[in-house]
Amino acid sequence: MKPSTSIIFLLLFGLFYSCNEKSENKKAEFVESKLFGNVKSIETKTFENDTLKSRVLEFYTESGIIERKETYFEPNLSSIIRYQEYDDKNRLVKEQIVTDGDSTFSSKYYYNSLGLEKKEEYYLNKLQTITEFKMDSAGKTIEKKFGYVETDGFRNWKYEYPNENITLIKEFFKSNSPEKITELKLIPEENKKVLTKKYLFPASETKEIFYHDSLGNLKRKEKFYNGELKESLSFEYKLDFEKNWIISENGLTKKERIIKYY
Repeated sequence: MKPSTSIIFLLLFGLFYSCNEKSENKKAEFVESKLFGNVKSIETKTFENDTLKSRVLEFYTESGIIERKETYFEPNLSSIIRYQEYDDKNRLVKEQIVTDGDSTFSSKYYYNSLGLEKKEEYYLNKLQTITEFKMDSAGKTIEKKFGYVETDGFRNWKYEYPNENITLIKEFFKSNSPEKITELKLIPEENKKVLTKKYLFPASETKEIFYHDSLGNLKRKEKFYNGELKESLSFEYKLDFEKNWIISENGLTKKERIIKYY
């Protein structure tokens, strides 16, 4: 079966426009949703208007790291399967992505002497792109450079940390001025996160505010465009004996999880 064009586009789009969403600047007091207990596997079904849209299967080792993730989309059952490989320090060193059982993408990850990621390589039959990272003395990312192997031009991201709760990411492409500035602001005392993106062309601003409960589950999300509220979603959960959610609903979608433990 030939891979879905939309799946390949999503993979490449995500690769090119990723803004390195790793938590460069996250305080321990700020709680985001995580798994509790010794999880072996999770099956997540997503429904819209009572219609099944996707199934996601995740498999974990006894040490708690994910080793495989399978995503199946309804109704045509297009699929994405991710396999993860780790070194003896449990650092991700390779990820292989198989779409519809046909095309195979892969990424390799390299680390510096401090154990921090310094480079990513992306392959589709052969090396396609390279992403390189620069760190400061505290181990925080200060620059990321992305480029295609066979074409000229790079996309650069520069990171700034005005204080312990704010991360600024400036994105450059074919210009000395940033085309997009992303601000991630954590408000630990309220367990709230504010993500603001400012675009140069056309001049606009989007903002998302995330409110979490004491377990880290997302309780409410608000979306703004140029200062105007465009969407507000509230989330409700049903928890299992380990306090992991097994049902999540927000009025638009419903998710059901089957969690198995070691």
